[in-house]
Amino acid sequence: MNRIIFILIVSAVLLAGCNQQNDGQRIEQWDVYEIMLEGPSSGNPYMEVELKAIFKNGDEKISVPGFYDGEGIYRIRFSPHGQGTWTYLTESNQAELSGKKGRFHCIPPTGDNHGPVKILNTYYLHYADGSPFYAVGTTAYQWTSVKQSVQARTLETLAKAPFNKIRMCVFPKSYIYGNETDPWMYPFNREGAENDLTQPNYKFFQNFDERVEQLLKMGIQADVILFHPYDAWGYSEMGKEMNEKYVRNMIARLSAYRNVWWSLANEWDVPEIKEAIDWEGIGTLLQKEDPHQRLRGIHNWYDSEDHFYDHSRPWITHISAQTSQFYNAIKWRTQYKKPLLFDEMRYEGDVPSGWGNLTGQEMTSYFWMAGLSGGYGTHGDTFQNNADDSTEVRWWAKGGNLVGESPERIRFFRSVMEKAPVIEMTPEMIGNGDPKNLNTNKYILSKPGEYYLAYVAGADQTIEINLAGDVGYKMEAIDTWNMQIVGKASVEPGLFRYQTGSPYTLVRLYEDKSTN
Repeated sequence: MNRIIFILIVSAVLLAGCNQQNDGQRIEQWDVYEIMLEGPSSGNPYMEVELKAIFKNGDEKISVPGFYDGEGIYRIRFSPHGQGTWTYLTESNQAELSGKKGRFHCIPPTGDNHGPVKILNTYYLHYADGSPFYAVGTTAYQWTSVKQSVQARTLETLAKAPFNKIRMCVFPKSYIYGNETDPWMYPFNREGAENDLTQPNYKFFQNFDERVEQLLKMGIQADVILFHPYDAWGYSEMGKEMNEKYVRNMIARLSAYRNVWWSLANEWDVPEIKEAIDWEGIGTLLQKEDPHQRLRGIHNWYDSEDHFYDHSRPWITHISAQTSQFYNAIKWRTQYKKPLLFDEMRYEGDVPSGWGNLTGQEMTSYFWMAGLSGGYGTHGDTFQNNADDSTEVRWWAKGGNLVGESPERIRFFRSVMEKAPVIEMTPEMIGNGDPKNLNTNKYILSKPGEYYLAYVAGADQTIEINLAGDVGYKMEAIDTWNMQIVGKASVEPGLFRYQTGSPYTLVRLYEDKSTN
């Protein structure tokens, strides 16, 4: 399978133990530079061998951890954020891995390489090179833990889908609606019902690496969920020492991929794991030890801010919320002063559980409400699909195929948001915040005097906006479900009113530059 990053394997001279530098190698800024070394395979290298490399560029120095990858192979992965010549020197408690030197030249990025996603203007996201990024997420929790044919089908589906972010667990998941099956491969050596947590199954983690890399090629952010409570195999009960060992290993394996985000948990506050895992300790570990400083979040259980983790903690970079309380978005943004991701706002589907039986219209509408309230939405699909005839497969759990009606409407939503100057816009919510009738609330996102987006889900609603400035505006009324413009007009500054004739209406107003 073609790889999209330079896997720069240190030459046979280095593998033989010489300390000569390797000049002339070139790597794009934000790509992955990988050192591969041969070393000891006896004993337990995962537990016993320490390895890192110190990378230098001018006065800058970065310590990057390495990891054991089985069969006597050790790797160190580094993503250079600055151009120029980088040198490195390895350090290890094993003589044959220590003192290895090398250099490479970091050159400007090309093509779709815009760097990692960063925070901009407190509440918004963009790429490191300044290119716009508008997060439109989906969920396939254990798609890397199912059989290879379904994993391949998931990638085929994502290649045609509108999503540029996916929430995905490292560990397999045991839950209702077809999630009672064992994983295609266990993450750690297992005898009967007993795990040997000191012996990773390297093929399992290599497969996960490959899937993250494939997502990178497609321009999709991988929101990697480290822990979850839906566990029949003991991975939520590994204990403090092995939790930290596992997280450090994941940092070494994955941090260099520029599309990686860290999510400490899916539903951190479920009783089975709330007290069993030291969330503060793991979050602080990631903050201190991730050399690439990828985004970090933690996801809650109940649709209630009482179950939010304290998002003011310095190791948390963004709000990752399971909620559809879009009417509270402005309050949470103001309180935490971080980007707000509605990482679970219920799913389109047909399962009996209320969290998984939205209609396509409702799922699509939730994106508009999330987006115009100043947040970013995440999709899921719980319909059974035909990706695997031998087991029950639902996208939200195992990936496969998308069945619901919302994805094409979400693609349309993304296109509208990507045309708007979102990072310069502020939200306003008008309504009573009634959780039983989200459709009565009106959401306005605006850059006053230049650009306005207003959305309401209910029919026969009046949208009112006080248009700033002294220049006229062009107005478009859009049926967001049918993805059609249903009205156009030129309007003057001042109080603007629009009466909706059908549900799911967006009004877009932008400065009419022809009148300047």
